[in-house]
Amino acid sequence: MKTIRTVLYIILGLLVLFLGICLGAYLWLSRDLPSLEVIMTYKPPETTKIFDVKNRLVGEFFEQKREVVPIEDIPLSLQHAYIAIEDRDFYKHWGINMRRVLAAIYENIIHGRVVMGASTITQQLARNMFLTPERSITRKLKEALLAIRIERAFTKDEILERYLNQLYFGHGVYGVATASKFFFNKPVKDLDVVEAALIAAISRSPQLYSPLINKEAALRRRNIVLEVMAQCGYLDSTLLDSLKQVPIRITPPKPKPKIGQYYLEEVRKYLEFKYGYDFLYRSGASVYIAMDLDIQQRAESILDSALIELENEHKFEITRAIVDTLPYQEKSPDYIQGAIVVIDNKTGEVRALVGGRDFTRSKFNRAVQAKRQAGSAFKPFLLAAALDNGFTPADLVFDAPIRIHIPGTDTIYKPSNYDRRFLGTITLRKAIALSRNLVAVRLIRNIGPEVVMNYAYRMGIRSRLKPVISLGLGACEVSLLEMTAAYTTLANLGVKVNPILIKKIVDRDGNVLERNEPYGERVLSPQTAYVAVSTMKAVVDGGTGYRIRKVGFNSPAAGKTGTTDNYTDAWFIGFTPQFTTGIWIGFDQPRRIFRGATGGRVAAPIWGRLMKLIVKDKRDFDIPPGVVSRKICLLTGLLATRQCPKVREIYFIEGTEPKDSCNYHTFRLKKRDEFQNLDRELLNKLNSSSLPPR
Repeated sequence: MKTIRTVLYIILGLLVLFLGICLGAYLWLSRDLPSLEVIMTYKPPETTKIFDVKNRLVGEFFEQKREVVPIEDIPLSLQHAYIAIEDRDFYKHWGINMRRVLAAIYENIIHGRVVMGASTITQQLARNMFLTPERSITRKLKEALLAIRIERAFTKDEILERYLNQLYFGHGVYGVATASKFFFNKPVKDLDVVEAALIAAISRSPQLYSPLINKEAALRRRNIVLEVMAQCGYLDSTLLDSLKQVPIRITPPKPKPKIGQYYLEEVRKYLEFKYGYDFLYRSGASVYIAMDLDIQQRAESILDSALIELENEHKFEITRAIVDTLPYQEKSPDYIQGAIVVIDNKTGEVRALVGGRDFTRSKFNRAVQAKRQAGSAFKPFLLAAALDNGFTPADLVFDAPIRIHIPGTDTIYKPSNYDRRFLGTITLRKAIALSRNLVAVRLIRNIGPEVVMNYAYRMGIRSRLKPVISLGLGACEVSLLEMTAAYTTLANLGVKVNPILIKKIVDRDGNVLERNEPYGERVLSPQTAYVAVSTMKAVVDGGTGYRIRKVGFNSPAAGKTGTTDNYTDAWFIGFTPQFTTGIWIGFDQPRRIFRGATGGRVAAPIWGRLMKLIVKDKRDFDIPPGVVSRKICLLTGLLATRQCPKVREIYFIEGTEPKDSCNYHTFRLKKRDEFQNLDRELLNKLNSSSLPPR
């Protein structure tokens, strides 16, 4: 009796020891396993998708290219294929298939190597979600414990859904939905049974069974999947032979041209800065941007073809065609560059943003990051300030040499016109149309550079400006994006809108994280803005931007050319009632483009070609109340009579229009010396510190 009691104590002690060892092993193995809460809230990395203004997919950011789909969208044939080939007892076990484990141990011992696996779908999911692929007893035990936890947390369908969305198929493709689109260019719900069998075959070992790598091996593995499906009753065995004869047909989607890379890079930088790396590359968010893919594509194409024409016409020493034949270099290519921005006037939404000719060669965004002198493209801010400070488009101004002493220095500022010519007495409207620098200098000297600077800020310029006389000639460094956005203030008749690249950001659960609505702020009166617009229309219709009409763009438009010293930068920024578009052309390291490379010659034709394709609305700008038009004698700036030889209809803010009729052409044309006397009178007035009398 004593002996039996002793044996029982020993057995009980061994049992306690065994249970203690098991508990200790469990606690030790569990110490770095995820909790039940972590398992239930885990979501696999998904692709962040970028959609244009028409909800077309234009870009993706991902760490793992994956689209997660619910089990309802995964066809039964695909579910059955995986259950048959990977875990036919899936709906019977509790995470571990002990019968299969024992069978695998026996087979592997008999053969002296691993010939049979025992991992259930749940165990594979545990490994794919939380563990490393290392082969060790410790990892297998952790896998088993984790599988049991997963079975406690989810239903069988939920486990199968997570498993099918977690699988890797090679080629950077994760999940059955992404695999379906990659291999067959169709949604996963549209797969037939043969295609489903191939999908199930590939994921076992993408390096061996991808049809893009080894079609014969893929075919053999696919047919094994079909055979097992038939054995399990998931497939009519009478169809098996015919299905096995179906050849593998891969129809991957055609590679899409990479459109809008500079635009998408601005979006990427914003998302990573505000929301972080994980959100950008793993969250599966949907980002809706203001880009119009059609306009973006046309802008890129027209810019590059126009610059190729310039390279060929002027026989540049370094061209894009030459650089494209050379090995990749870190530094930016030294061929001529350009940038384009297209903005919807009413909303401020940026429909296109081209930051250069080749994003792969140079990621420097010339539309956003580059700060260059704008030349005469800055004059609209001077014009708006002048109109609000007593000037009208019909005022006679003097285009002649001027010397200005810079206070506090011995420097004499001697500006000049880009063509080195002088037109004498002309209207302010003509001075803007022909971009006369000397008139601009006299204007800003009269108004004050601080006033002009403040108008630029009000209209949307964000770069730091200096209140100097040369500000009216664009002697300040600004970006194309801010200049184009500021011009929309005129197109909107005085309402400033901020440029919008991102319209809305939605997380994978449908929650709106950010929404950018258009917001307008009135910064100019409608009357001032319209008179400025009507004045700038002369730039396009006969002024320095006349080549816009020569390329066939005939809709109402206004704008301004810009050319910097030594023909280093060429600008044209213009607008219709619908769009404002800015063009910049130049080299990254400032140098002469070629002699005579003005904004009107280089940038304006590109603007015209692009706007000809994208502008559908032919309406003119609305004339607001408080604006009147008068027929003006261009030689005197007074109301025209029937005897005046040069007459044009000019718009005025009501109350500022001339009241007197021209008395120089009443009965006869005046003699030359009489007009010279008039020139001298006007010169004395304009060089005085006060405004011309009204």
